[in-house]
Amino acid sequence: MSFPELLSPAGAPESVRAAVQAGAGAVYMGYGSFNARRSAKGFSQDEMAEAIAYCRARGVKTNITLNILTTDRELSGALNDAKFLYEAGADALIVQDLGLASLLRRHAPDLDLHASTQMTVHTLDGAREAKELGFSRVVLSRECSLDEVRLITENAGVETEVFVHGALCMCYSGQCYLSAVIGRRSGNRGLCAQPCRLPMSGGYPLSLKDLSLADHVCELKKLGVCSLKIEGRMKRPEYTYIVTAIYAALLRENRAPTEAERDTLRRVFSRDGFTDGYLTGEKGDAMFGTKTEVLLHEVQSLYDEAASRFAQGREAPLVPVALRFSAAESGISLSVEDGTHGAAAVDLDEVPRAINRPATVETVEKALRKTGGTPFYAEKLEIDLPEGLMLSAARLNALRREALEKLMARRLAPPERRWQDAAAPLSMDKQQPFAGFTASVRTGEQARALAELGLTAIYAPLAVAAETGLPAILPRVFSDCEQPEIERLLGSAMEKGTDTVMIGNLGQLALARRLGLTVCGDFGLNAFNSETLAVLAARGVSRQTLSFELRQAQLRDLRGPLETEMIVYGFLPLMVFENCAIRRRHGGKCACKNGVTELTDRKGQKFALLPEFGCRNTLLNSRALCWDEPPARAGVTYGRLLFTVESPETCARIAQSFVAGEAPAGEFTRGLYHRGVE
Repeated sequence: MSFPELLSPAGAPESVRAAVQAGAGAVYMGYGSFNARRSAKGFSQDEMAEAIAYCRARGVKTNITLNILTTDRELSGALNDAKFLYEAGADALIVQDLGLASLLRRHAPDLDLHASTQMTVHTLDGAREAKELGFSRVVLSRECSLDEVRLITENAGVETEVFVHGALCMCYSGQCYLSAVIGRRSGNRGLCAQPCRLPMSGGYPLSLKDLSLADHVCELKKLGVCSLKIEGRMKRPEYTYIVTAIYAALLRENRAPTEAERDTLRRVFSRDGFTDGYLTGEKGDAMFGTKTEVLLHEVQSLYDEAASRFAQGREAPLVPVALRFSAAESGISLSVEDGTHGAAAVDLDEVPRAINRPATVETVEKALRKTGGTPFYAEKLEIDLPEGLMLSAARLNALRREALEKLMARRLAPPERRWQDAAAPLSMDKQQPFAGFTASVRTGEQARALAELGLTAIYAPLAVAAETGLPAILPRVFSDCEQPEIERLLGSAMEKGTDTVMIGNLGQLALARRLGLTVCGDFGLNAFNSETLAVLAARGVSRQTLSFELRQAQLRDLRGPLETEMIVYGFLPLMVFENCAIRRRHGGKCACKNGVTELTDRKGQKFALLPEFGCRNTLLNSRALCWDEPPARAGVTYGRLLFTVESPETCARIAQSFVAGEAPAGEFTRGLYHRGVE
């Protein structure tokens, strides 16, 4: 069985050398303004081209992140970056934005696209949907269990990539809006301020330990996972080297880590140690922790040793080559091949006959195998040497250097690629005229209070839809093993008259299509540009709720062949948790039916926690959004009222105000529609 690719982080040029020399099979880097670590040191255009060439010459893949959401006006800039990376020879682009991915497929159909973990792919249907959209690999959500990884890897027909080490977010990646709403720094735009690491309610209820799956490398290898990923583009190159070297050894030697290696990983960086709770299914308090402060003198020796290995120009023997040497009295020649490229060096000076010490096969081989200072090593060596010739070591060394330098030059050269500038755009219809208001509720009582107010649609959670026949909102997250229960509830809802379903994840499209339901897309699909709307429409979505991270002007830019909604009222859902924070808040006891649970931040703001399907939670914003301008000015078809913790009476009062064109009474926030996000 071939090894999985070990994918290491590089936030700056020096980290590239660290990753490669430590044994990475691939390196992922960010370039320009469209990658999810915009605070990292980063790469200039020349540095990125050099980094890609450096890796290519050493047989190491380069996966470049273009993994943030992009607005209509930014798509051309993102495409310019992608064109540069494509022509420089990048092996793959890691992408979150569906619209950008669609454009890339049309401009560079032979370029590998990897579905970023920000796409929240965590089910078999989600992975298959990504494949149909043109992705060759899916980076699975960190919350996936070993059984879920196995199911997807064995059945999706697409490569899988699994995070094995580094920081864990409390929220599913791609579904976190906390940093954006409270500080305008969006995780979906590459500038998360990590507010979940700050104290709340007298502790750190949202700060998880770092991930370490070092003990599970052999299991993941057996499953056929294509790539094992180390997080850490914001960390120093010494960190990259140390962690990569340990995981490379585990893969190479097919073993678990030693206690010394575990201790090294902990000292280099951890948050009260590590967790593997999501992979093993052992969720709970043991997964939480804060940054461990390690005194510099305790790790300085590790950093110094790592720096000496990658910063002094040393080269690991990474590329096997076959050498063929021949000699005659008329000269000598050496050809070298790496399986893809070939090169040759020829010395046509006469070769004198030896008087005392003729060259031997052994002496020639010794000289030709001296490839130190290069990434090459002689895997095969053929020598054709007549007897009695005199060959100096200096002459052989010069021949070897020339041949390897020529081979290196060919490996450094970028591949010939053609960017298709004439790709046909997807059809973009004009904006639909404003048609009224919709609402989503949490309870049947809320739905009944709204029933006679003239709303276009009332969406309800699946359990409520199963009782009322209202359009059903699917849980934003559910696993493959939970899908039978979802299908049972949907069947009950359809018997009651439900013919429409609202989905918050790409993996739910296939289920909706199989059942012949009308599909509305929720905010979790992160619709940020017109191209994304066109992609979703082509996949069967008829109405899409737009991202509430967009400014009003950006909303007006959107065009697409479907109806659109903007959330004009509600306590915005900021995070969705796999690890139940309600249970933890109540001392490990289930308290989902004991009223609203709250977390209080350092400023005294209270954030409600809602129970979700599968013992998950949603964290709501501390203040309700209320958009006090006509939604028609944003160019949307519908304004959506998102009701969660409000009483039925409050729901009715607010809905009546919006339908009447009046601003409801109360203290609200206007959200990000004016401020936008960075």
